[in-house]
Amino acid sequence: MTAETDATAAAIAQTLESVRATAMSLRSPELVVFPVRHHSPACAWQLRRLFAELDAAGKAPSAVLIEGPCGFGEILPLLAREDARMPLAIYTYTVLRDAGATPETNVGADARGERRRSAYYPFCDHSPELVAIREAQTRGVPARFIDLDFAEQCIVEAEREQDPARDESGDSLLEERHYRRSRYLQALAERLGCRDHEDLWEHLFEADAGDTSLDAHLARVSAYCELSRLDATDDELAADGTLPREAEMAWHIRRALAERAADAGPVIAVVGGFHAVVLPRLIASDVARPKIARGAIEESESALIRYSFDRLDRLNGYSAGMTSPAWHQRVWERMRAREKAGLVGGGSRLRRDAALETLIEIALALRDDTGMQVPTPTLAAAYEHVLRLCELRRRPAPTREDVLDAVIGCFVKGDADAEGAIVRAVALRILGGNAMGAVPRGAHVPPLVRDAQYRMRRQRLKIDDAQPRRTTLDLYRRPEHRIASRLLHGLSLLGVPFAVRTAGPDFVHGIGLDRLQEHWEYAYSAATEAALVEASMHGATVPLAVAQVFNRRLDRARQDGGVDARTAATSAIHACVLGLHDHLPRVLDDLRIAIGADAAFGSVAAAVSSLALLWESREPLEAREIDALPSLLRAAYERALFLGRELRGATGDAGAVLQALTQLRETLLGDAGRTLDADLFWRMLHDLQQSHDAPVVRGGALGLRYSAGQADDVELAEALNGHLRGMLPAAESVAYLRGLLHTAREAAWQQPALLDALDALLRDWTPGDFVANLPELRLAFAGMTPKETDRIAAAIAGRHGVETLGQRVHYDLDESRLQQYLAASETLVDVLRADGLDAWVVDTPAASTAGMGTSA
Repeated sequence: MTAETDATAAAIAQTLESVRATAMSLRSPELVVFPVRHHSPACAWQLRRLFAELDAAGKAPSAVLIEGPCGFGEILPLLAREDARMPLAIYTYTVLRDAGATPETNVGADARGERRRSAYYPFCDHSPELVAIREAQTRGVPARFIDLDFAEQCIVEAEREQDPARDESGDSLLEERHYRRSRYLQALAERLGCRDHEDLWEHLFEADAGDTSLDAHLARVSAYCELSRLDATDDELAADGTLPREAEMAWHIRRALAERAADAGPVIAVVGGFHAVVLPRLIASDVARPKIARGAIEESESALIRYSFDRLDRLNGYSAGMTSPAWHQRVWERMRAREKAGLVGGGSRLRRDAALETLIEIALALRDDTGMQVPTPTLAAAYEHVLRLCELRRRPAPTREDVLDAVIGCFVKGDADAEGAIVRAVALRILGGNAMGAVPRGAHVPPLVRDAQYRMRRQRLKIDDAQPRRTTLDLYRRPEHRIASRLLHGLSLLGVPFAVRTAGPDFVHGIGLDRLQEHWEYAYSAATEAALVEASMHGATVPLAVAQVFNRRLDRARQDGGVDARTAATSAIHACVLGLHDHLPRVLDDLRIAIGADAAFGSVAAAVSSLALLWESREPLEAREIDALPSLLRAAYERALFLGRELRGATGDAGAVLQALTQLRETLLGDAGRTLDADLFWRMLHDLQQSHDAPVVRGGALGLRYSAGQADDVELAEALNGHLRGMLPAAESVAYLRGLLHTAREAAWQQPALLDALDALLRDWTPGDFVANLPELRLAFAGMTPKETDRIAAAIAGRHGVETLGQRVHYDLDESRLQQYLAASETLVDVLRADGLDAWVVDTPAASTAGMGTSA
């Protein structure tokens, strides 16, 4: 035991010595490796102190090096502009070509063997990297990024890209997964009573940022990062690309040191703390710069875009974001205000003031958003709660966790899972914020981004923050709303995550056409701008980009074997929805060819329906000038009837035939049908009713004729008696009934002949017949509403002297007991029949129940 204790003590002593040595190696007259946590106000504040100390000593830095892809060099000066309002982000994407890759052999590869990766490099006012850029710009000191280019990082992380669980939607270039998985930091958090490494960081560094000396801060951060690195093996660091990145950064630092004049100030390298603690050793050991073959890089672009606090918040998935950036921004602004006023220290006071201000804002948001009132005494109690929690947790000043715990503890009066969830959501929203930055004037922004923003603002869509909003577009009465609708549909086609249509007419799919307005939910986010950057390859404006994507889809469809009539007609409607009326001649030419070449009755009938819809919706779709539309409609209609007359065999999908016949009937009922010869359709239906091999089609044809008055009650009764009471097999009889009810459901309760035939059919069936035909029966009545089903059941029950259907559901009887009763009833029926007592069985409820029960 003593030996084990001694070994533990020796290990601890060795670790402490390593931590001290690391802290001392970070700062020298020639080089300062400044470890940071990304977006940490404490690190940003101490970095400003470092620059101030160098100014006081008359030693301006010779160079400022910053962790970040070296390919971002052209964007770096824009971040220092006064009109650059944070938060902003550099969005970058790359396309890697792998000729042998497919979606099956390489995760993330598309059908062409390309892998697309994207990432964000965000900045806010309290980001140490941004502070370094601004301080360097103020002093005229050269600044540059020193990390591997993003495309190179993607190449060296090839093994991670093979992980099926990897998210390809957009990474962070400032990822902090090593901190989250460190066992040492987890143990330290538990010992200090912190929930996680985020709470631990604010407890150790942010709470007293304004009152800690620069040297003490560097020592503590280096110790924190050294401990976080102890869990990581070289294999893990090589696999996730950390080692090559650190070698690249070390190479850039060595080059800056070589260029530094002997009497100049130090080189300052601002890098993540996880990397900072090893860089002095790598520089001393002259580690080689990684050699990365760039031949696989097919495309790589970067752009400065607006970012938002809700995206920056770690709770929303950004892996390197500080939790609740609006809280840290509030503290940062108070620290800067005290600095400008010439005040020193007072970090505890300003954080207490920030806590009170946050509590007030949360209380106001609860009142305005939810109607929940927070009385002044409750607000005062919450502030006192913050201060007492701060004392209990031995913190020099309140932290974000103290504020959140006080809100939950004092503002929630009702159920913790109901009211508590509402209060917590509002509090997190206020702590996180939704502020959005502004790109400086003159910055290179892809034309498509500017054009999209211009069009959004012109349509009065609010895009200056990330707040979700709703808009309603009146397509029939407001021409300007049609323009907005085309814009939103076009952005959806481009794959831009901006707006989602929640209700309204869907002209492309023919759904909800009785509605006059479109309802949309939208929010402008960093993902919106990033997608616009990528979509810039398609065109400089939204209409040009939409047209390019739309035409490419048409070309792809042609290459894949041509376009059928259904798809071509749908494309014509889609073009109008997108506002691509200038491209309609090409689409209509494809449609004209498809109508003549398509031999599928269902496809051509669907084209007729789509063309009729386009004609009847020409006002909201602004299709009034399509001169070829009437002739195309007639051609498609005549082609559909020709194909329909050729339908004889029972092969194929009878349900699809019924749907096509119904579409043609609905077309004739609309305005577009007035120009078509309806007699041709009714003659075709009569032929199908008489000669088609599939009983479901024969029944459907009769139903369409009956509902339109083309067949009278006598013809309906004769057909029902022939099919349901004749010599046809039961399966065909039920299929005929299914077709009839599919197209003329009202006959089920309007025609006594149908009820008589159906009643007689069921009475003649044995329990086995019922079970065999039950699936088809269910399909026959599947289209009925519950009210219609009850109406039919009541009509049949009345024929047997049953006045009420009784209770539909018996909640006091479980399934197993019901099955026991049904089995007993069936056994009794068998016994009675065996004893020659069939007369006792025929009309008894027991027999009926037994037969129906076995079917269940």
